[in-house]
Amino acid sequence: MGLACDQSQNRVNWGARGAPDWVAEVLSPSTARYDRTVKLAAYERAGVREVWLIHPLDRTLTLYRLEEGRYGPATVVELKGRTALTAVGGVTIDWEEVLADLL
Repeated sequence: MGLACDQSQNRVNWGARGAPDWVAEVLSPSTARYDRTVKLAAYERAGVREVWLIHPLDRTLTLYRLEEGRYGPATVVELKGRTALTAVGGVTIDWEEVLADLL
């Protein structure tokens, strides 16, 4: 899942050019290592401002935020309550609501 709030990005018939401002990856045991290494590095190079790696089995969220062109230290939070995006103002995820659909 990706989300761009910069409306000046070049629009084309099938989407937008350029990196999204936010990407959320739901990790599975078979792809988690690839997502945390290869994909995270690609997002950093592309300039994705905020990346969420959602660990549904551990019920945790690892957040990466771009600082001066690099991801700063990861922040790990539990999947409970609400988490606000910093890359896209006014967007908050309610984990009880999201997780209720998965159970």
